[in-house]
Amino acid sequence: MPDVSHSLSTSALAKRLGKTTKQMFSELEQLGWIARKAETWALTAKGEFEGGKYRESTKFGRYIIWPDSITKHKALVQPDANRMGIRELSKSLQLSTKMLERLLQELGWVKAGRKGWLLTAAGNSVGGCQREDSVSGIPFVLWPSELVENLVLSERLRSFDEGAQGDASLCCDGHKVDCNAERVIDNWLYFAGLMHAYKRRLPDEEELYADFYLPQHHLYIEYWGEGNIKQNLVLKMKKKETLLSMNANLIEINDEDIEHLEEVLPRLLLKYDIEI
Repeated sequence: MPDVSHSLSTSALAKRLGKTTKQMFSELEQLGWIARKAETWALTAKGEFEGGKYRESTKFGRYIIWPDSITKHKALVQPDANRMGIRELSKSLQLSTKMLERLLQELGWVKAGRKGWLLTAAGNSVGGCQREDSVSGIPFVLWPSELVENLVLSERLRSFDEGAQGDASLCCDGHKVDCNAERVIDNWLYFAGLMHAYKRRLPDEEELYADFYLPQHHLYIEYWGEGNIKQNLVLKMKKKETLLSMNANLIEINDEDIEHLEEVLPRLLLKYDIEI
């Protein structure tokens, strides 16, 4: 049993560890030692196991105390030991860092700050911790190692890799496409935050439909590759001729580009002053 002959309030514990009281309560909650109940803090079974107890005070009411030995607990002295930065998490999930950042933003777990990333309430609920670089002050988020098994994240990753709701033609934004390559392009545009239409009719007398259209930038994206049915190649050539005659902004993607879309598409978009 932990030694409780000398005990500390949570505020005193924070002071001993060089942390703010707010930070201390947040860390204890994330560790699962305490939980918020009826506008007050309550010990969990895990917190009681670690030596937490209640003390009654006529001045302060009931509050939580901790054994003095808790100041040497690894989880408090090294609170980030079992947490991962975005690079470690992306490596575990086998997803590019940029795409993972967009995915976490789409889930509402982080939001972009003027610089860096800011944790949201939803992100905090799955164990995210806000941190900032000690030199630059740029904010970033650390995640618990068990996030790789989070059901919501796992389902979103499956939708990204295999198609939403088990449908290989259904993109994460609800568009239904003709082939896997188009789904890769559509998902990339969606997670990059670029408004886009799929199979949007060209402003021409002929009934021709662009693969993708970015209305805010008057930009068309056409996919050329094995995913296209051969009978459609004549129509695609007509589309290209029409777009060139319109002097339209046009990006063309082939199968080799699909494999490296994270590097290729930002570079092609930059030619039209679209920075991702």
